[in-house]
Amino acid sequence: MNIFYSSSSLLNTLFLLFSCLMINTSAFSEESERYWIIFQDKCDTEKLDFFNQSVCQNYLDSLNNIGFQEETVSNWLNAVTVDHVSKSDAKYLKSLSFIKEVRSVNTQWKLGVTSTEETLKEQKQQAAYAIKQLKPDPLYEEQLNGEGVAVGVIDAGFWNAKKNDYLKTLFDEGRVKGFRDFITPDRHETSFYFTKETGSDSHGTTVLRMIAGKEGNMRYGLADHSSFYLARTDHGDSETRTDEENWIAALEWMVDSLQVKLINSSLGYTNGFDDPSDNYSPKEMDGKTSMVTQAAEFAVENKGVLLILSAGNEGDNNAWKVISAPADAKGVLSVGATTKSGSKASYSSIGPKTLPYVKPEVSCYSLFGTSFSAPVITGLAACLWQYQPEASAEEIKEAIIESSSLYPYANNYIGYGVPDAGKAMQLLKEEKPKSVVKELKATGKKKITLGAIPEEHSMAVLFHKKENTIVIKQEFIYLERDSWKIKKVKKAESTTLWTGKRHIEVFW
Repeated sequence: MNIFYSSSSLLNTLFLLFSCLMINTSAFSEESERYWIIFQDKCDTEKLDFFNQSVCQNYLDSLNNIGFQEETVSNWLNAVTVDHVSKSDAKYLKSLSFIKEVRSVNTQWKLGVTSTEETLKEQKQQAAYAIKQLKPDPLYEEQLNGEGVAVGVIDAGFWNAKKNDYLKTLFDEGRVKGFRDFITPDRHETSFYFTKETGSDSHGTTVLRMIAGKEGNMRYGLADHSSFYLARTDHGDSETRTDEENWIAALEWMVDSLQVKLINSSLGYTNGFDDPSDNYSPKEMDGKTSMVTQAAEFAVENKGVLLILSAGNEGDNNAWKVISAPADAKGVLSVGATTKSGSKASYSSIGPKTLPYVKPEVSCYSLFGTSFSAPVITGLAACLWQYQPEASAEEIKEAIIESSSLYPYANNYIGYGVPDAGKAMQLLKEEKPKSVVKELKATGKKKITLGAIPEEHSMAVLFHKKENTIVIKQEFIYLERDSWKIKKVKKAESTTLWTGKRHIEVFW
């Protein structure tokens, strides 16, 4: 079993620490600014290539891996600038050991200082960045919040969920309709929520918060009025195939006994089992080998379920890299993770080259793993089902996919990109949303230059691909004299340019 907030015990520990930090501070604000990030120690200047590198590469890598991209790099100041940083982002960055100082480029905006105007802004409805990325205003305008939609959550544990401030109304209003512990079947409610057996027992609590969390005017999840059924299927201190049996049993309980049609799971199965002979190999992530994959596909194809799953956090693991079971099932909606720029988060697992279909299908921002990008999409699905109650699971899934930023050109890094809530609503009403895709033929050329449009960011992400969807290289480019200059990468057949405002597909 893999719980998708990390791939190592050290990162697991860091996650728990950061989760506590996030739970006890205000979340991502609507406002964002540009900041100087000043690092603690300088590199040995004799080892620097001043034409290509200005500060220690491990600092830059660490910054990139948590979702921030440097803009200006200064060796003299041992610093970089980072754009689109919220207040809580800045506080989080300031807490990291390798960062000496976080200083706003706009010196009038200081950490910990709130003007009267800012206080008024904070009283308006706000949302965590992952939700903001989905452009949720049309949902708010229609007062969509998942009401009337039942959601199943299969996870590792829901310790202290009843005490979580962001889930208070969920429990106060009795919208957790049922729970079941498949590890310890005889557990009563108090033990289920308040007895901690392993370090992973709060993972499901955080997942639930990303689907339905709310405090005051701040929304952490879109489906804060849905009802929920919870299942604990994994024991955090052991890794056995029994976890998979529990997962299948929980799925059947939710579907057959409770008639739940929307289910989220941020668990996955790869290697690392206590008995090495139980380990899967990457080539077995083929949509048919594992029993959990077969069960997931059955739920989709025969029971009309929308099953939303985390893609996995093995993107940095050169021995694995690809998605986990059951996210490899063809019919499920597998969710990867992006940075704020729209690029693939380094840890996010990719789709195997051998699959005849795209994985993951969609992605969205998550700082701590695909465990917490999948529930954001689950919250969106609940709102869409509230908006169109007669829609089938397949229709909700297709609306999410077709609304996404890169549709119809997917890749095995982030799928069809980040969903757009308003476009998904239009699609469910059989209205065709305006396309932002432009196709360009560059046959025989090795580079092209494209003019920028107003309000585009100074940085864009490129996905160089072969065989239509397989990414050879992901890279960032910067505006040069108000133009985007795209160079063909060896073996690339097409390149996706995403500027944050538009999608251009270049065919070489």
